[in-house]
Amino acid sequence: MKKIFSDLKNIIFGLMFLILIGTVFYLMIGQLKRQENYVIINKNLKITVELAQNDLERYQGLSNRKSLCQNCGMLFSWPDPEVQYFVMRDMKFPLDIIFIADQKIVKIENNLWPEDDPTINYSSDVPVNYALEVNGGLTERYGVSVGDEVIINIQKK
Repeated sequence: MKKIFSDLKNIIFGLMFLILIGTVFYLMIGQLKRQENYVIINKNLKITVELAQNDLERYQGLSNRKSLCQNCGMLFSWPDPEVQYFVMRDMKFPLDIIFIADQKIVKIENNLWPEDDPTINYSSDVPVNYALEVNGGLTERYGVSVGDEVIINIQKK
């Protein structure tokens, strides 16, 4: 009888341990999902961003997408500041491109419509570490302008 009770106690202890471990992992995964990448402009405009951090992701960008959610965007980043060039290759909707250097907006290209000529490019004119593509008209709608402060919160790959 003592053996059965001891075995039962060990089984219950083991199940409780597994439930505890499972709960901890569930909470950790939930916390990771909540850690979104975002950009804040002027301390009041929060834009949830997808990241384009390597050559393939930067080349693809938002090409062939049908749309973006209202306050969403794609953040392009480079390890070293350089003058950057963008094209509207295979775009299906208009964009604003916000060029960022040293946590400040240095240039904005407003309401760029998809082009018939994919060789037309848009330059940052000065070296930048980031470029943020958002829905066309967003910068005008929220009064975003050159010189505005930018806070970038990204989870590096």
